[in-house]
Amino acid sequence: MNRAVAPASTANLGPGFDAAAAALDLWNELSVEEGTFAVEIEGEGADELPHDETHLALRAFALFASPKGHRFSFLNRIPLERGLGSSAAAIAVGLHAGAAAAGRAVTPNELLVLGTQLEGHADNLAAVLLGGVCMAWRRDGRPYAQRIATDMPAAAVLAVPGTRTGTAESRNGLPFTVKHEDAAATAGAAALLGAAIVAGDADLLRDAFKDRLHEPYRLEGAPLLRELRAHAPAGTVGVTLSGSGPSVVVWADKRRVAEVAAALEHSLPADTRVLPLGVAPEGAHCV
Repeated sequence: MNRAVAPASTANLGPGFDAAAAALDLWNELSVEEGTFAVEIEGEGADELPHDETHLALRAFALFASPKGHRFSFLNRIPLERGLGSSAAAIAVGLHAGAAAAGRAVTPNELLVLGTQLEGHADNLAAVLLGGVCMAWRRDGRPYAQRIATDMPAAAVLAVPGTRTGTAESRNGLPFTVKHEDAAATAGAAALLGAAIVAGDADLLRDAFKDRLHEPYRLEGAPLLRELRAHAPAGTVGVTLSGSGPSVVVWADKRRVAEVAAALEHSLPADTRVLPLGVAPEGAHCV
């Protein structure tokens, strides 16, 4: 039997649209053993994810080995369709388990190329595979990624609402063109974002969390973003939409994480989970 694990992730980090992401210390697990084909799912999505070879993780597994003759057991902790990279985690555990079943040694960047065929974009998947804080890009049509830091200068406190947002639906709401001034402002903020992360500078990070490419167009489907920006708890460094939402990351001063989390729990609706999550220093792997 082999067991693969993969972390959650938060993508974009404000202005780093489709390029920046951080792995989060919330893990999904997949155990695979030889035997009569079966798929068992415990936790998030147990009653709605497919129990056959159409499961995203099994499609990733099949890039290395046939799922037939294997029993798959999932333990899912990452909420579905909340902007926390559940699909990237599913792909990552499937890839690692498949490579192990095939006796293949593969690098995270090799897995990124394979996984992007299923994920479509590389930001979440890069962070899930590499851990820490990552940048992803394309060169000659091929995805590349690099971990630029093991941690963020501020701590992530997630506000995870009961409602969901599909990535495709959210992306369809983005405009085909933006004003030059919006593009220029976001490009500058993205450069500042990278500098703040590498330097570990929370003050720079505060000024970097300014996006005009995607967050303004996703407010209708992510009302928490508007609410928490208008009424951020004391100790907040910045507020970003997690991926396509609707979850929101309140980036807290590391000395005030408990205070920020308590304020959110007091002010947010009962169906909104508050999850203080560290950055996962390592990516998906077999254990």
